[in-house]
Amino acid sequence: MKLINFSYQDPYLELNDFSLDEVSLLVGKNSSGKTRTLNTIDLLVKMITQKKSLSRGAKWNATFKTFNEDIIDFSFATSLAEGGVNAEKIQINGVVVLLRSRDGSVELTNKLTGGKDVVYPPQNKLTFHTNRDVKKYPYLEEIVSWAEQSYGFKFGNISPYLRLDIQEYDLLTAVEDIPSLFTQLKAGSKENLLADFNEIGYKIETIRVQENNQTPILFFKEAHVENAIPHYRISQGMFRALSMIIFLEYLIVRKKPTTIIIDDLCEGLDYERATKLGKLVFRKCLDNDIQLIATSNDSFLMEVVDVKYWNILRREGKKIESINHANYPEVFEKFRFTGLSNFDLFSSDFLQQQHV
Repeated sequence: MKLINFSYQDPYLELNDFSLDEVSLLVGKNSSGKTRTLNTIDLLVKMITQKKSLSRGAKWNATFKTFNEDIIDFSFATSLAEGGVNAEKIQINGVVVLLRSRDGSVELTNKLTGGKDVVYPPQNKLTFHTNRDVKKYPYLEEIVSWAEQSYGFKFGNISPYLRLDIQEYDLLTAVEDIPSLFTQLKAGSKENLLADFNEIGYKIETIRVQENNQTPILFFKEAHVENAIPHYRISQGMFRALSMIIFLEYLIVRKKPTTIIIDDLCEGLDYERATKLGKLVFRKCLDNDIQLIATSNDSFLMEVVDVKYWNILRREGKKIESINHANYPEVFEKFRFTGLSNFDLFSSDFLQQQHV
């Protein structure tokens, strides 16, 4: 299942009708709301999985598309004073299957009987926090499964000295460190990794794992270099790129639909690495049914990502709007015939000339 649209509102922030594709690149000037937008999606995931409490005084609307092409609209609102849920609704293809009343009761469509069930979840819980019968209410499980299969992190924070699960985005609870991920891969996957490493310009011949006090350490043997290098001694840029590739291979091997949220993809990489890694990441996500939602202001990366996957963000006060192929298709189609580079769509006055 994929997140295809979402809106959010609280006293400090308002996001309206953000359309997302199989892969999406959020771009915008500094302070335009890129990280805020990712934080909002990240927060939704954490609230569904109960890693964080429900935010107070907020309104949410998330639209998903299932692999059966069904559209699930999930919306809820919380009170500012008490933090409880005062509205909740789920629709499938426009038909209401869950509705929360003012008295706190929730009416759900029972898929086994075709009738309606009434439950009374706690005021500070969403319905699927207390009711997860996969036969009676499979639509609840689909939303929870989406959240459980979502991961997020800041690309610029990836470091051989900092575990992924203690970063600002801490969704990688099963992926504490890259060496541990590598040990779970089979020989064929490790061969794929070597091919990917060489594709982005790192001429690595072999990778081996050494256990040190039960902590795995990766050793990379580069071409024309006599000794293998432990992962904590390679450059930050190299470790970030290799971590991204290992993480993607791990997700591909699991063969479970996944959402990845990455802030500042390719940050700190040079032109060659940024363009090659960007192409590789977007291609692998598209080929393996992994939804990617990433932000970047890296002109190198923007040049190699098709503008049809862009969301150009603008912020005025607390309101953040998105300009994308879904809401301005004629503008994006016109841009294709200008002969301008991708980056010009972001940096030139083309959008202003189209009165966008």
